[in-house]
Amino acid sequence: MSLKKTAHHPISSTYIRSCVQAGDVAAAAQALGRPHRLDGVVVRGDQRGRDLGFPTANVRADPQAAVPADGVYAGRVVRIDEWGNTRTDVEPRPAAISVGSNPTFEGMHQSVEAYVLDFDGDLYGQNLGIEFVQRLRDMQRFDSIGDLVNQMAADVAQTRELLG
Repeated sequence: MSLKKTAHHPISSTYIRSCVQAGDVAAAAQALGRPHRLDGVVVRGDQRGRDLGFPTANVRADPQAAVPADGVYAGRVVRIDEWGNTRTDVEPRPAAISVGSNPTFEGMHQSVEAYVLDFDGDLYGQNLGIEFVQRLRDMQRFDSIGDLVNQMAADVAQTRELLG
């Protein structure tokens, strides 16, 4: 069923899923009228982000959820209640989001990790929504940890610029 039509093609759930799967979260957001959101619970990861100066919230999403293509994204983290509703008592926070297998560390499994800008706290066990606003770049393998950290700093700076 078509949700609405544009000058170029119908907007449908298939179109939106294909945008998300391709990493075109901006087109998905335009079609949805809001950013694509992935909900899940924060679980313990390898804790490498903390060691690198960028602690991340590793979000375990439903296996049927529409996860964007591997890459790095600018977005927001929202707190959600046990029914999946956005909590209004906590402001959304800008985040640099990584989707992929962490190729620099020879990762084997896809993960969704969000570095919440200007946040220092414990999110383990919390229900979060990850809103994807814009794709920043493809996932890539770095030759050194220093190169990775420099790129992560650039990703955070670009996220700040995009989201204010």
